[in-house]
This record gives sequence, structure tokens and C-alpha cells, in this order.
Amino acid sequence: MKLNFNLNDSIFLHIALSVAIVMLGALAVKLSNRFFVKRQLADKDNRNSYRAWTVASRNLIGAVVFMLLLGMWVSELKSVAISLAAFAAALMISGKELVMCFLGAFMRMLARPFQLGDLVEIGPYAGEVIDMDVLTTTLVEVAPTRQFTGFTVQVPNSLLLTVAVRNHSQSGKYTLDSVRIPLPEKADPDEVEARLLAIAQHACAPFLEAAGKSLRRYGDTRFLDLSQFEPRVMFEPAEANRLDVIVRYPAPVGARLPVAQQIIRRFHAAQAPADRTPDAGKDRPA
Repeated sequence: MKLNFNLNDSIFLHIALSVAIVMLGALAVKLSNRFFVKRQLADKDNRNSYRAWTVASRNLIGAVVFMLLLGMWVSELKSVAISLAAFAAALMISGKELVMCFLGAFMRMLARPFQLGDLVEIGPYAGEVIDMDVLTTTLVEVAPTRQFTGFTVQVPNSLLLTVAVRNHSQSGKYTLDSVRIPLPEKADPDEVEARLLAIAQHACAPFLEAAGKSLRRYGDTRFLDLSQFEPRVMFEPAEANRLDVIVRYPAPVGARLPVAQQIIRRFHAAQAPADRTPDAGKDRPA
């Protein structure tokens, strides 16, 4: 039995061209990634810029490949329009999450709730955005202690339609943050407030002026009053006889943890001598 393959057959020709287009697209993505990685190693100061160009070039190549494939197969798809409509309806029912991922990516493109390099919280996940595509958003995970865990999290874009997104980098290089410190019973609020204000102002002194300019500029663009950016101290009842103190302070987005740790350490170091003074008098012999 002799098999004859007609290379002019449109179906086989479309399949061959489709495979070639996909392979060329994959090769272009690989070469683009290699190019920007080399540039990033040579210029580490612009790492975020090269990361953005890498993701943008990959998404652009993917869009071009998709449009080429769609244009090539559109004539074939017209002949099966009815079957295609039934298939699309079945896909909507069985692949709802996949469709929601595409819608989430579309919403992200229009609303732009975050960009590459931003520190965000998407539902229960928190981290720095390092990659975005039509299906997922990739984060370098940040623990509740505000330190990188070393893990990456791929968040499906469908979550962008159902959960709130908190962006800690929206105001620029600086943001407002807070730290909670439990107080012992019968602590003097006035004394604690004065001590913590002095400590927080000392910790924020190197960047306080720059943070104020950045926050005021962001407030003007969003019609917000962020003129009160200096450190503030507030008290909140924790138990019947005990208070928690909350210190709000400005800080660089990437240095919120060091500033918080400096405030906590200095406060407890200042508290230690006061706590030891009454006990020292009791231990002295009469």
C-alpha cells in the first residue's frame, strides 16, 4: 500500500507553519532572556528595569505568536464555527478558572494595581512581584517578619478578581508603616509616648525629609492629605489593665524591618534600666 502526502494540502501546511512559528517564538524568548540577563549582570543598578524589559519582551513575543496562529487558522475556523461555539461553551463551563485567569490578567493590565518590583499582598500571599503573565503572577515570598523566605509563589490571576490587593510600593520609594509593642501593666502612657517619639524620630532622621517629599507628592496625585508623615504614637487597649502602643513611622519600602527593629530594640534597652532600679533597692542589705 502506497501512501501519498500532498504538501500543498492546506491542513498539513498550516500545521507545519504553526510548529515553525511556535519554535521560532520559543527561540526568540530564550535569546531575549539571555540578552537581558547578560545586560543585568553588567549593570546591576538597573536590575528592575531589565526585569521589566524581560517580561515585556516575552509577553510581546507571545502575543505576536498568538496573532500569527490566529490569522493562519481563521479561515479553517470559519468552517467549524458551530462546533467552535459548542466547544467554547463547554470550555467556559469546564475551564472557568482558566477563563478567570485571563480575565484577571486583563483587569491587571487595565487597572495596574501593581508593577514589577512592587511589594504586594494578594489575599494570603505577600512578596515582591518578579514576573507576570496571562495565567499567573510570581512573587518572591515575604514572611510576616517582612523578610524574604527564599521561596517563590505563583498566584493565579483569578485571585485578582476575588480578593483585595495591597500594594506597599504604590507611594514610591517610601511608605508609612507601624509596629506594635506590648506594654507592662501600670506603664505611664505619657512617659512611653515621649520616649518612643524620640526613638522613632532618631531612627527616621536620615530619610525623614526625603520621605516627606515623596509621600506629599503621592498624596497630591491621589487627593490625599499625607502631610502628617512624622512618627506618631497611639495606644490601644489589649486587656483590662494593659495597653499596647502602636508606633507609626515613615520608612523606605525595602527597609521597613530594620527601622522597626531599631525602634523596638532602643525602646526595650531604655526600659531595662528603669525596670531594674526598684529591684536593685530591694536586694540591698538593711
